[in-house]
Amino acid sequence: MTQKNIQLHDQTGASGSNKKKILLAAVIGVLIVAGIVTSQFCCNDKPLTSPSVPVVKKPKETAVIVAVIGNSEKVTLDQLEKVKNAIPQLKDMKMDANLYNKLLDAYINNKVIVNAAKDAKLDKEPAIQKAIEDSRNQILFQAYLSKKLQERATPEALQAVYDKMMVNFVPEEEIHARHILVETEKEARDLIVKLKAGAKFEDLANKYTKDNNPNGNNGGDLGYFKRRTMIPEFSNAAFAIKAGKKTEKPVKTPFGWHVIKVEDRRQAAKPTINEVLEEVQAKFTEETVPVIVAEEIKAAGVVKLDPLGLNAASTQAAVQQATVQPSAAKPAAQAQQKPAQQAQPAKK
Repeated sequence: MTQKNIQLHDQTGASGSNKKKILLAAVIGVLIVAGIVTSQFCCNDKPLTSPSVPVVKKPKETAVIVAVIGNSEKVTLDQLEKVKNAIPQLKDMKMDANLYNKLLDAYINNKVIVNAAKDAKLDKEPAIQKAIEDSRNQILFQAYLSKKLQERATPEALQAVYDKMMVNFVPEEEIHARHILVETEKEARDLIVKLKAGAKFEDLANKYTKDNNPNGNNGGDLGYFKRRTMIPEFSNAAFAIKAGKKTEKPVKTPFGWHVIKVEDRRQAAKPTINEVLEEVQAKFTEETVPVIVAEEIKAAGVVKLDPLGLNAASTQAAVQQATVQPSAAKPAAQAQQKPAQQAQPAKK
């Protein structure tokens, strides 16, 4: 169970392999419904400029054919790779047999059904043509904005966004911790007994942990992390431990039972721009898209009309409300004065 795994707050408590199968099934199902396997990247998939990482073009490689549809339409491994890389949930996954077969099946299913729809001339029906045109316009909308963002996302522009984000930077405490993951509470308690007897934490982690660390056994090392990056059950327990100390009791999470050791505590340093580049790009996009749209509207010479009088009505209602409120207060004031006027004869 790596740090990345513990960050996933899984309420179901499913095992790592089961969760992966569930994720694959869900994502591949979406592929078929959304038609991503056909369109792949419809728009500019080039990332926004990185201040220090140059873009290197890969040499063309000979296409590896993985399937043939109707003795003519070829499906290549490169097409499957593009589909995988276009989906955040799958991008970092290794192309093992399970993922490969699911992607290939989804791609073939999509292609076959689309071809059948064309043979049935569904693409000639007015309603379908309207939907296709709407999708085409949306793709053009996204592609144009992507192109304009690429033009403006210079290293200097991203640096300016980063500098502004860092003005309000508040250092967070982070800890360097190790853990041993086992399936039962008894196993975890037995490990705690071994640690108290002098066993080395790293050795026990390498021998007993159920952590499927892709880098191999590393003594249960999770590196440095902040409280908010871990699921609460694990984070709350870990941050309650002093540097150099270990848990006195096993810690239960959806992944199993943990024995935790905290190596160090420190205040996190300000991140570099490359460490938060995705957040910087997102902020840049959020701020820049409205500017681009406003400029295009101005250049197009758009004139808004009000044939229904909706804007005039709202303006008039606001004016009436402003004038009605003072007059509505007068009867209340007069009502308060009348009892005093009626009481004067009684004094005589």
